[in-house]
Amino acid sequence: MKRIKYSISITTPFMVLVLMLFSSCGKNSTHKKNNDTESKKIMTAKDILGDPNYLAMSYGGYRNKNHDIEPTIDELKDDMKILFAMGVRIVRTYKVHLPQAANLLKAISELKKEDNDFEMYVMLGAWIDCKNAWTDIAPDHDTESEMNKPQIEEAVRLVNKHPDIVKIIAVGNEAMVKWAESY
Repeated sequence: MKRIKYSISITTPFMVLVLMLFSSCGKNSTHKKNNDTESKKIMTAKDILGDPNYLAMSYGGYRNKNHDIEPTIDELKDDMKILFAMGVRIVRTYKVHLPQAANLLKAISELKKEDNDFEMYVMLGAWIDCKNAWTDIAPDHDTESEMNKPQIEEAVRLVNKHPDIVKIIAVGNEAMVKWAESY
């Protein structure tokens, strides 16, 4: 019970932040893209979630078992082109502490500049944990990992830098379930 209360106390403020972020976006807003005279609607999470025209897929982009070896921006762009051709319009990431998430957003931004018809959005994951998670030391489920704050700060930075791409933030869903301990 104590763990559930702790998880809720961590997750609730972040969910409120996410809801405020996306509810503040005007559904009928328009913007100019690449100085075209044509206006394009700014999509919100409300517009794309649950819409069958916006297929989603979990995405990592890694080519190696070692996630310290990051995919290049060209590899990320190739992946996004393939997913776009398959009809995928939303990719879900899981963490921001390595450059892959920032590089993915850069790759998508470049693709949008190269092709006005290219459309891809991101559900940006921020991985949060309890103290000592994924170590040889017993996890302390009542104390946050010191890495949580930088994860959230980086997620916020990326949302602010790429509001046209990041439409959803997923915070710590892995930390909310017992099965995550068995990884």
